[in-house]
Amino acid sequence: MHQRSRGLLTGLLLIALAIGLTLLMGVVRARAPLGFLWSGSNLALQQQSQASTQTPHLLNGKLASLGWIVGRDCQRGLQAYLQTADINPDAALVGSGWVNPLTGQLMNGESNNCQPGTLSMDNVVRLIHSKGGKAYLTVTMETDATGWTAQQQSDYIKAATQQPAYIQAIVNVVKQGNYDGVIMDLEGADRTYPHIQQLFADYNRLVWKALQALHKPYGIALIHKVADQDDYYNLNGFENWSLLGRCADFIVIMSLDQSYITPGPTVSVPWLKQILAYALKTMPQMLPRIVWEFPLYGARWHLAGGQWIFDGGLNYSDAVALVKSIPAAQIDQQASNLNDPYAAHLVYTDSAGVTHAVWYHTAENLLRIIREFRDILKGTPQFQSAQAFLQIAVWYRATWEPGTLWRSLLPVLPNAGA
Repeated sequence: MHQRSRGLLTGLLLIALAIGLTLLMGVVRARAPLGFLWSGSNLALQQQSQASTQTPHLLNGKLASLGWIVGRDCQRGLQAYLQTADINPDAALVGSGWVNPLTGQLMNGESNNCQPGTLSMDNVVRLIHSKGGKAYLTVTMETDATGWTAQQQSDYIKAATQQPAYIQAIVNVVKQGNYDGVIMDLEGADRTYPHIQQLFADYNRLVWKALQALHKPYGIALIHKVADQDDYYNLNGFENWSLLGRCADFIVIMSLDQSYITPGPTVSVPWLKQILAYALKTMPQMLPRIVWEFPLYGARWHLAGGQWIFDGGLNYSDAVALVKSIPAAQIDQQASNLNDPYAAHLVYTDSAGVTHAVWYHTAENLLRIIREFRDILKGTPQFQSAQAFLQIAVWYRATWEPGTLWRSLLPVLPNAGA
């Protein structure tokens, strides 16, 4: 579902290899040198620190929710957006900010289908503005099997800290597209690249400074972490939350894709609490400025040789259709629960004798998770002192999502900043 961690599903396949290498070679620790390399950074840090007790105005809608619209699925994204634009008009766009690491230039996605005859998403930005919403440019890079490599993304990050034209390329697209802000969503850098954590922080600080000159908010999307070196370290090791928490106006945490090695939910309350604990340890000042990203999809697995094999993401409507198609005689009733309050799940054995597991979230599941997590956040000193409120993002808006979620969320996630 994600080139997100669009690279994440592809990158997850590297985890098994990383585990094997770890057993042979021991744990490799990536240590980036601390300290700031750019003049004026102390002033920027001071300004950020002074503003950290205030929740920034990121969204205009009645609902404190930001939905992604993806260029390759733009028509369905627009249909879903229009169904709730009266309460949920804000969106982030993936399709106009693809980075070419060899030139530093941004490109339109090759599969954008927002309007006939062009790959532009300008019409989507205009639509969002006509509904009173804010439109965020998502800067990303394709690093899956058909895209750029982790080495190339890392080289780009390093080059961008040395070549102002690379930063200017982002500014140009923001101006040309009339975007209201930027979300940096690079996810495929090599954690073993020399000083990559510091380089990535320096890069983000430069983009942030450029956006400050335009008076537009800048955010960084971070792959979930529960420890400095957790099970996803092969993917998230290039990100240092302590450094990055001082390089943006706000942070988006990808609280999704929780389960991979064994069947389970794409997000859960206990897991959110772990991510929250790590955020409080590494960037507590940013807690009121975090947007928590939730999945609108599930995942599936099958058993082979006694091991669960990840089969990829599964969107909500397809999950519902699949469940309806499974004969009752094939279902493992003890291992299945479609009425679980947090995640519907089904285990079944097909006619060929292969066992499958499907997990997905209903609107009721997501509502419960978000409501309980909101209450947990309210109990933190950072939220109490800043009079903050929970803001979420969702990956991604399309007609397959559990559409009844949004209006049910209104009493749970009112946009106090609107």
